[in-house]
Amino acid sequence: MYFGDFVVFGINYKEYELNEREEFIKSFPKNLIDSLYNNKKIKGYINLSTCLRVEYYLELDSSYSIEMLRKDLNIDGLFFKSGNEGLNYLFRVVCGFESIIKGEDQILSQIKKSYSIAFEKKHVTSNLNVIFNKAIELGKKFRNRSKIAHNALSLEAISLKFIKSRVDNLEDKSILILGLGDLAIDVMELLKKEKYKKLTITNRSYHRAFEISEIYGANVIGFEDKLNQIVKSDIIISATSAPHLIVKKDEIIHKLDREKEYIFLDLAVPRDIDTELAKEKNIYLYNIDDVWKIYYENLENREALLNQFEYLIEEQILNLEKWASYKKEIKQ
Repeated sequence: MYFGDFVVFGINYKEYELNEREEFIKSFPKNLIDSLYNNKKIKGYINLSTCLRVEYYLELDSSYSIEMLRKDLNIDGLFFKSGNEGLNYLFRVVCGFESIIKGEDQILSQIKKSYSIAFEKKHVTSNLNVIFNKAIELGKKFRNRSKIAHNALSLEAISLKFIKSRVDNLEDKSILILGLGDLAIDVMELLKKEKYKKLTITNRSYHRAFEISEIYGANVIGFEDKLNQIVKSDIIISATSAPHLIVKKDEIIHKLDREKEYIFLDLAVPRDIDTELAKEKNIYLYNIDDVWKIYYENLENREALLNQFEYLIEEQILNLEKWASYKKEIKQ
């Protein structure tokens, strides 16, 4: 099979709890993948890392088998898919079959971004280039045909809904956002439609924070002042890409007002906020897995739409096979 050298491996939310995904991200030897690539055992690779999955899409050298890859990685619990099974999995991911929110748009954007980063780093082979362009093309077509994302709840929308379900009124609340990645920006975009007392943002790059603040009318503080600002805030949303805790209990607990309630929503993976804070009576700490628990709306309808338009995946795989056969004929 022409696509036999195409391999997918990784972990996702279905098999791994949040703490397990965190440990995998912290311990996964990315240097090993780079080493395999530099030693030409892997021709190219694309890394898709989100809050719900960490996956690598590879093209192996013909002299390097998936069994060799398993042995070299030597990590328990990884899933591996190759050939047409791997293609089918990628296409299901890009269409939203493998997402908690079926058919959601965010995974398509994440795949496009991951592909773009790999392309810029010259990690994309001609085969991976065709496969991912076909995947992105399919993701767009699937959503246009099925209309599954119409009025869909995104992660940021669910996060805001989650917060609103835990406060009586946003209007008298001061909100602090730690980190200014895509998810944080999306949350701020939704907050523009809400009434609140005050919005403060911070990021390790003060310049970026200042640029964003002008768009969303937010106050800016230096990242080193985040603990003092937490004390003044009612709702703290954290979504940084830091590999370690940025708010530790022993650094903040003596500063907090014991007569005031604080809501922390930690959307980062690995987590940003020390889980020990949740033991305090006036602190309510939630993470990304808590957020997903409120998503059950319109689930049956979405499942029906997925099944109805699943044939598009099969069509795209056939298109890839035709391309592969044509390429093989030219070589001969």
